[in-house]
Amino acid sequence: MLPIFKIGQELNESEIPGVFLAKEPCAEVEGAETYTYKIEEGIILLTIFDGLLHEVIYQTPKKWPWSRRKKNKYLFSSYCSKSGWEERLDNGFGKTYRSNDGEMYALWSYAMDFNTFGTMAFHEISC
Repeated sequence: MLPIFKIGQELNESEIPGVFLAKEPCAEVEGAETYTYKIEEGIILLTIFDGLLHEVIYQTPKKWPWSRRKKNKYLFSSYCSKSGWEERLDNGFGKTYRSNDGEMYALWSYAMDFNTFGTMAFHEISC
């Protein structure tokens, strides 16, 4: 199973599975840093801002539609199991979502089968 992280909290680097690949400044937000890790299923990117984890990107594509559905169900329920998600936009390459409590956002690129989960606070300053 893919690792799940506590978004909006401090990240304990010792709990991150996989192999560290890179640490780079976030292009959209000054002071934020993105850490890249290689895991068995692909790549994960973790963005830290003001000492807290604000965004997780899973570059872990699945080949078959049923495995994509299973992965999405797992990730979406793990990151917003209490309030649920509302689909906001389908642009032909992916879908955007907002948690019903307004605290989180999610992106699913169905063209590449990448998933992004993050805080709305970070999303608002990164756009």
